Amino acid sequence: MKNVVITGSTRGIGYNMALEFLKAGCRVTLSGRGEALKAQAEALLKPFEDNYIYISCNVQDRNSLKKLWDISEKKWGDIDIWINNAGQNTPHVFSFETDEDCTESVIRTNLLGMIYGSQIAAKEMIRQGKGAIYSMEGLGSNNMIQEKTILYGTTKHALTYFMKGLAKELEGTGVIAGRLSPGMMLTDFITKMPDGGSA
Repeated sequence: MKNVVITGSTRGIGYNMALEFLKAGCRVTLSGRGEALKAQAEALLKPFEDNYIYISCNVQDRNSLKKLWDISEKKWGDIDIWINNAGQNTPHVFSFETDEDCTESVIRTNLLGMIYGSQIAAKEMIRQGKGAIYSMEGLGSNNMIQEKTILYGTTKHALTYFMKGLAKELEGTGVIAGRLSPGMMLTDFITKMPDGGSA
């Protein structure tokens, strides 16, 4: 039985990963910016209510991510898998038309949030002597350039570089780092978020 923490897991890929881990017998911490899971999401998790918890977490805030780790560890014990899935898209406009608040929020969510989460998980997993850290790739990770998505793509390009480097830095520690790349998925992140809302 693995203990798993997933950021940005209230819907879409993050939520479905959590559901599959639960079906496989794992214990899972779901997280998102809201104070609670939506009723529909909670209903689907009802059969697994003893094996999951939900924690409100803003990945732009390092202290919030540390709290996510600490509460999860207190509940489950050692954390085996940490997945940086929280992400924010941008409005479908050119990069030079994207306002300052949205630009900063995308960078803080997709890049700083991933780095903060990885730093916290790496330190704690080295202390444990085991663990795996994964981050979700996206458009830009493969060097593809698509107009009106280059801010998002820039963060994902940087994510790939960071995770490759982290994997090297963790060699010999008992902790591994990797990237998840499921390809284009028709989730709310793509179909319902033209305004740059967070996943």
